[in-house]
Amino acid sequence: QASASTSDNNNTTTANNRRISNEISRRAIEMAPKCTHYSRNCHIVAPCCGATFGCRICHDDCPVLPPLLQPTMMPSSPICPPVAAAAAAASAGGDSSEDDGTNHQPYPANGHRKYQRVLRTSSMPTSFTQDSPPEHHQLDRFAIREIICRKCFTKQGSKTNNCINCGIQFGEYHCAICNLWMSNEEKPYHCPDCGFCRVGGGENFRHCQDCGMCIDKSLFENHNCKVGKYMSNCPVCQEDLFSSRDASHELPCGHAIHWHCFRELASHDSRCPVCKKTAETHERMKPTWDAMALSIAMQPVPPELAKVVTIKCNDCEILGENRSWHFLGVQCNHCESFNTVVEKITMMGQEAHEFSLRRDMQQVPAQAPAPARLGEVDPAAAFAAAGREEEPLEGETSSRSRPARRRRATVDSAVNPFRHRDNENGMP
Repeated sequence: QASASTSDNNNTTTANNRRISNEISRRAIEMAPKCTHYSRNCHIVAPCCGATFGCRICHDDCPVLPPLLQPTMMPSSPICPPVAAAAAAASAGGDSSEDDGTNHQPYPANGHRKYQRVLRTSSMPTSFTQDSPPEHHQLDRFAIREIICRKCFTKQGSKTNNCINCGIQFGEYHCAICNLWMSNEEKPYHCPDCGFCRVGGGENFRHCQDCGMCIDKSLFENHNCKVGKYMSNCPVCQEDLFSSRDASHELPCGHAIHWHCFRELASHDSRCPVCKKTAETHERMKPTWDAMALSIAMQPVPPELAKVVTIKCNDCEILGENRSWHFLGVQCNHCESFNTVVEKITMMGQEAHEFSLRRDMQQVPAQAPAPARLGEVDPAAAFAAAGREEEPLEGETSSRSRPARRRRATVDSAVNPFRHRDNENGMP
């Protein structure tokens, strides 16, 4: 009878403890922010601060987090630098283990860190008058050890996809390495070379050892392979490209950028933010460059603002000398790009204007006479064939000599507009 009574008391105590634990877990889930990132039936217990969140992204996006647990109460993580620093300071100081005469090692010799099951009843700090002020930190997905079922509020280990109490499935896809539960809508898969899970279907991607990233199989043979290309931050938002959940885009120059950042950047700048090369292919930029060249031809620069400059193309990296400056841009003669910068100003003002006119006249090819149509007879050819030429009447000038003199006068007037007026006034 005594043993039976003791067993009943133990069962009653166990049931009470389970009920209290479930009540605490229920309160923690109700006070946690709503998760919109994954479709799952469980909450995670953050190993760094002991708070409950729907996923690690909810934890990282939370503006205010509870203070970190003590190093001897939780596993330190390389992704949580404050925790690792505190653990290193505690190991170096050694005065925290001298109070009670025990030796608490945050880093045991066997490599397994100590972990005490601590569950906060709130995902937000209840008071700001505590010893450690709240600070922001990131959660290590590989350090998650406990989860809570959303249906029965049972706290359990993280290496399972079904609740040990009610048997509900936490997610259609489960990775015990990354502690990930989600639906199969995005076709998640675990890449052993990357070290964590990605989406898109493992049958559609192939890991490139040089780039260090999973590349689409249809683009793998022709992709721009560059060592450590994705081991950097996005040049726009500064987020790590390797572990980012957003899609990345490879520019023609070889640099990588988030796809949504590239779309925002392309709305006002078509250059790579790193090397300043054109972020689109030549075929896609050709209509834009032709439109800019037409606008420049229709809007000449006034003579007093004219400049002759030396440019350098950011795309082909070739220098162009004695080029006419325009406020819309200077086009490269080699690759037709307007992605150029002025290296040196050679001439300015009227001198630059006259130089540009002389150079343009030298570059214009001589126009050949238009061929006669069928049935038409060229008068000059007819007179030449007959052995006589058309002579001008007395008092007339040759009709063929007048346009030539008129063209020369027009060019001279453009170079020196006061030439004919000076002659009319009797000035030399």
